[in-house]
Amino acid sequence: MDSTTNPAAASPVGSVDKALALVELLAEAGPAGLALRDVVEASGLNKPSAHRMLQALVHRGFAEQDAAQRYRFGSRPAVLVDTFLREENLPALLRPTLLSISHDVQELVHLGILEAPNVLYLDKVEPDRTMRVWSRVGRQARALTTALGRAMVAAEDTPDDRLDAYGAGADDAVVERFREAVALARVRGYAAEQEENEAGISCVAVALRRSSGLPIAVSITGPSSRMTPDRIDELGALLRENLGASGLPGFRLAPLRPVAVG
Repeated sequence: MDSTTNPAAASPVGSVDKALALVELLAEAGPAGLALRDVVEASGLNKPSAHRMLQALVHRGFAEQDAAQRYRFGSRPAVLVDTFLREENLPALLRPTLLSISHDVQELVHLGILEAPNVLYLDKVEPDRTMRVWSRVGRQARALTTALGRAMVAAEDTPDDRLDAYGAGADDAVVERFREAVALARVRGYAAEQEENEAGISCVAVALRRSSGLPIAVSITGPSSRMTPDRIDELGALLRENLGASGLPGFRLAPLRPVAVG
């Protein structure tokens, strides 16, 4: 049974390593699971040891046993991942990425989560150069007019006939601009807004889907004089690259939609 981290190194606690290897084995087996004899053959454990470990994993929810006495991956690992990725942990998990992006572009960077019809600001990183923006951690803003909100609505793949719900009470022109921005974000992978929340300020944002829970998004905010269309394109691509390479478990970029023809 090979170690996935360093096959040449002996585990400091052999029994724990063997149990974790069984968890990986069951995950790789998929929904069909494995019979005890298959686990014994694949793991190299003797039958009594394999049976005891599997029963311990079943007891803790890391494995399940069906009516045909086959073992499969349990639900407990997914629950633990969800707990780890809960909303209050997101700022700490994303902080290194936010710091890196802000350092590279020298602009204000925000982290937000979608709480329809609003965006909740979870964290922000200020650039070295001073910039006055209204945003504040813990504050909400309408998804309708924010790059963060537009990116997350696009990533959530909200049906077009439900987009108007985000525009309740807004002018028709504002709602139409929102619909167009969401459609564009689905195609190019990032959303933008230019001076729709604050005069002289523009933003670009990229969203991440989660295996469970609401999407999150990271935005770059700067003076409109610096946020030209070309730079917005550049920063959108940079955000996608950095967030895609962040390696956070349970997070993924939304796939790009093809451009509609006709």
